[in-house]
Amino acid sequence: MDHSRADIKTSVALRTVGRWEPTGWQRSAGGCLVRMVVFVGLLAGLPARAAEPLEAKNEVVKSQSMFCHAEVVERLRNTVAREPWAAVVVNDVREAAKPWVAMSEADLWRLMFGATISRSWMVWSNGHCPACKKAVPMYNWQMDGLGRPWKTWCPHCNEEFPKNDFAAFYRSGLDERGVFDPSRADRSLLFHAEHPDPADPLHRFGVDDGEGYVEGDHRWRFIGAYLI
Repeated sequence: MDHSRADIKTSVALRTVGRWEPTGWQRSAGGCLVRMVVFVGLLAGLPARAAEPLEAKNEVVKSQSMFCHAEVVERLRNTVAREPWAAVVVNDVREAAKPWVAMSEADLWRLMFGATISRSWMVWSNGHCPACKKAVPMYNWQMDGLGRPWKTWCPHCNEEFPKNDFAAFYRSGLDERGVFDPSRADRSLLFHAEHPDPADPLHRFGVDDGEGYVEGDHRWRFIGAYLI
């Protein structure tokens, strides 16, 4: 499947705008306009580059926007040019989108994952850190998909989990379609990266195969929560 730069910019815009917190008048119709301005700013302001087809035989050429008619786009561009507040919002979103825009289509495609790993809204709803034992309830586990991929960390001791190299384990299980298949994955990779000796008592500590780290009756779903 071939993905155009417009598709990528659209995805970036929608993801980024979703994190914006409007206040006051911005929650009114004006707020909706701001979101549209941000979206159009990305479509219109970022440099276009040739797409990198993943499967040439399924090449799809995109000829027009799937979200906005040309008249709407022109009106919003005029708003950005006329209203200082709109230009500020667009510039802020462009900055936030830079890491995504810098990626190739192939890199962005590899960030997508299938439904073969159980998702979880939280690592453990009313649990604690397995390292420092301090309470980490609900959504307090920290994550940064771009800065620290495939990792979550405790807000108290900053200990990262899972302890295994999940990225390597995940790659080992990808099938012909690029979807993770647990039955294909190399389970010899499921060990604490800092304690590779099987005789080490910490060899399996904090290890998550996608379905959580289990210790006694407790299960920490590090990867499942990370994917959400």
